[in-house]
Amino acid sequence: MFILQKATDVTADGLAQVYSFPPSGGPVVRANMIASIDGAATAQGRSGALGSDGDHTVFHLQRALADAIVVGAQTAVTEGYGPPVVEPRHAPSRAARGQSAVPLLVLASRSLNLPADFTTARHPDVLIATCSDAPRDARRRLLDAGATVVDCGESSVQPRAVIDELARRGLRHVLCEGGPRFLADLAAAGLLDELALTVSPALVGGDAPRIAHGTAVPARTAGSLPGPMRLRHMLGDAEGYLYQLWERAD
Repeated sequence: MFILQKATDVTADGLAQVYSFPPSGGPVVRANMIASIDGAATAQGRSGALGSDGDHTVFHLQRALADAIVVGAQTAVTEGYGPPVVEPRHAPSRAARGQSAVPLLVLASRSLNLPADFTTARHPDVLIATCSDAPRDARRRLLDAGATVVDCGESSVQPRAVIDELARRGLRHVLCEGGPRFLADLAAAGLLDELALTVSPALVGGDAPRIAHGTAVPARTAGSLPGPMRLRHMLGDAEGYLYQLWERAD
């Protein structure tokens, strides 16, 4: 059971309404992340170790609402990603919105150090976003395995080029699932419109990264907060998890 503002029960339909992408004339980029109450984005090296049944429900719902899922390739390998799937109960609503059966999975990788399992011709719903300076032998290996590889930058993968490529393909509802370095780059480029954050009732300690770790988000003006956001919704469940949805404040 989900509780809106810890007061009102939320049905499955209501949950889908809470997390629906807002109308927009251009791409809407949302990140979906989880963190402990002390700000750790991982436990035992994986974000999945912080999750719960409720978090899994929100995770799969947002995937069902998205046109494309963007994730750093290393995060995809660490978290055991496979080709994208959508739970059967979400299929009718995707069809009604004119979306494909499953969202496109976009793996961002400069090194192209990826197993071919992600990228064979058997899985056409996977795209690899890389850069023109990526290792040629790794590129050839993936292309020979049937991968779709697109350059989105010269010496590194540029988030804006990735979003522009998705917009060119008509994919406007973009869900970023990390990792922390790619999310930091996305936010620093001014491309993050929304953040869906699950707060896990865990105290992790250690040296785990934050959900955005790396490139700093610049402040718009001197003395102002960098990357200001405002809370649109907050839900809670009986296990103590909080489900927050933030939007750009500017």
